[in-house]
Amino acid sequence: MGVAQPGRAVARARLGVMAFFVGAGFTAGTVASRMPSVRDDLGVTPAQLGTVLLVGALGGLVSLIFAGGLVARLGPLTLIRTATLVMTVGIVGLALATAFAFPSMYATGLFLALATFELIIAVANSNAATIERLLDRPVMSQFHAAFSIAMLAGIGTGAAIAGLGIAVSTHFAIVGVALGAAYLAASGPSIPEDPRAGDPAQPDTPRRTGLFISLQLAARERRTLLLGLLLLAAFSTESASGNWIPIALVDDFAVTESVAGLMYAGVVLAQSATRLFGVSALARIGRVAMLRTSAVLILSGTLVFALAPWPWAAPVALLAWGAGTAFSFPVALSAAADVRTDATARVAAVSVFGTTGGLIVPQLIGLFAEVVTVRLALLAVVGLAAIAIFALAPAARPPLSAPRPSASLER
Repeated sequence: MGVAQPGRAVARARLGVMAFFVGAGFTAGTVASRMPSVRDDLGVTPAQLGTVLLVGALGGLVSLIFAGGLVARLGPLTLIRTATLVMTVGIVGLALATAFAFPSMYATGLFLALATFELIIAVANSNAATIERLLDRPVMSQFHAAFSIAMLAGIGTGAAIAGLGIAVSTHFAIVGVALGAAYLAASGPSIPEDPRAGDPAQPDTPRRTGLFISLQLAARERRTLLLGLLLLAAFSTESASGNWIPIALVDDFAVTESVAGLMYAGVVLAQSATRLFGVSALARIGRVAMLRTSAVLILSGTLVFALAPWPWAAPVALLAWGAGTAFSFPVALSAAADVRTDATARVAAVSVFGTTGGLIVPQLIGLFAEVVTVRLALLAVVGLAAIAIFALAPAARPPLSAPRPSASLER
C-alpha cells in the first residue's frame, strides 16, 4: 500500500469527502420533496415538467464526458471550487425560476446545477477510493450511506418546511447558498494529502490529455467498459425502485400514497443500514462475492415483490431488494479508481453509464408497463440487471497494475 498516511490527515480527508455526500443527499431530498410546489409555481403540465427534468439530467451526462479532461487541466481542488460556484448559481437560478414562473430558467439552472454536481461527486468518489485504500478497509459504501441518510433528512425537512407554507423559492435559495459555502469549506480538507511525492496512493495522477479522456478510457480499456456496464446494472436496480415501487404498491396492492411512501422508505433504510454496517462483511468475503450476494438479494426481492399475491410479502421483499442495492454502486466506483493514473477520469467514465441508465431505465419500465403490470415490468428490467451484476462481478477485481490492496479487496 505504500507509505502510510498520518491518521489525522486521513480522518480530515474522510470528513471532507463525507461533507460532499451529505450535502448532495440533503439537497437531492430537498428538491424531491418540493416537486409538487415546483410544478405548481412553474405552471407546467407533467409532460412539460418531464422535459425540464430531462434537460437537467443531460447536464449531468455531458459534464461526466469532460470530467477526466477537466481534472487533468485544472486539478481536483480548482475543479471542485469552480464547479461549486457554478452549482450555487444554478440552484439560486432554480429559486428565481420558481419565484417568477420561468420554466426555461428552471431548466437552465437545473442543467448547470446537475452538470457541476456530477463533476464534484466524480472527484469526491475518486478521493473516497483513495481514503479507502489508505485505511485498508472498503469504506466507500459508508459515503454512499451518508448520501442516502441525508436524502431522507432532506425529504423530511422539505416536507416540514412545505407544511409551514414557506415558498419553494426561499427554501431553494437558502439551501443553495448553504451548500455552496459548505462545499467551499470542505474542498481543501477533502483532498487526501500524499505523504511522499510519487506514492501510488496519491489522490489522482491525471495525464495531460484531451477533454474526452473519460470516453477514451471507456472505449479502449475492457475493464473500465465492464465496470461501466456493472454500474449501469447497479444504477438500474436503484433508479427503477425509486420511480416505480410506490406506483406498483398503489396500483397492485391498493395502499394509499402515504403508505406506499413509507414502504419505499424501507428500501432506502435497508440500503443505508447495509452500507453502514456491512463493511466488515465486504472486507471478509471480498468484492466479487459481495456483488454476487447482492445480485441474489435483488433478484429474490424483485421476484417476491412481482409475483407474490399477498400485501404482507411486499415489505419483506422490498427490504431484501434495498439491502441488495447497497454495495453494487459503491464497489463499482471503488474498482474504477484502483489505478491512480486518471482515476477521476475512470470514475467519470463508468458514471456515464449510470447516468445513462437513469435516463433510459424509468422510461423503459414505463413502456413495459403499458403491456404488463408495473410489478412485472420491474421484474423484467431489474431481474435482468441483477443477472448482469452477477455475471460482471469479476470485473471488480483490482488489475495487476494497481497498487496492492488488502487481501479482502482482491477476491
